[in-house]
Amino acid sequence: MVSSLTSAVELSTQPAVARRELSHLLADASWEGDVDGVLLAVHEAMVNAQRHGGGVTSATAGFEGRDLRVEVSDRGRGFHIPESPDVAEITAERGRGLFLIRHLTSDAEVVRDGADVRLVLTFQR
Repeated sequence: MVSSLTSAVELSTQPAVARRELSHLLADASWEGDVDGVLLAVHEAMVNAQRHGGGVTSATAGFEGRDLRVEVSDRGRGFHIPESPDVAEITAERGRGLFLIRHLTSDAEVVRDGADVRLVLTFQR
C-alpha cells in the first residue's frame, strides 16, 4: 500500500521517541520496505547529530511515491558520506553509524541549509 501522506510530518528530536513515531507512521501506511533497517538508520543519524552536531534541530519523515524520505537536521559543520565507509574494528564500541546508514538506505546525502546541516535519507520500498 502507498501512503496518502502528501507532506512530511515532524518527528521528535529525541531518537527513542522519533523511532516510535516513525514505526507508527510506517505501520499506519502499511509500508512494505525494511522497517527495522529504517528505524536503525534513522536512530544512528539522530545519535550522530547529538554527538557531533550539537543535537537534532529537526526531523521529518514523508513518502515520495513508494519511497520513504527522512531528514535529520543539526547545527554541525557537515560531513561527507563515503560511498563505501569502512566498518569499525570488531571490538570498537563506536564508529558504525555511517557504515550502517550507507548500507540501509537507497540514498543518503548531506545538504547545507543556512545554519543547519540536513542528512537526507531515502529508503526504497
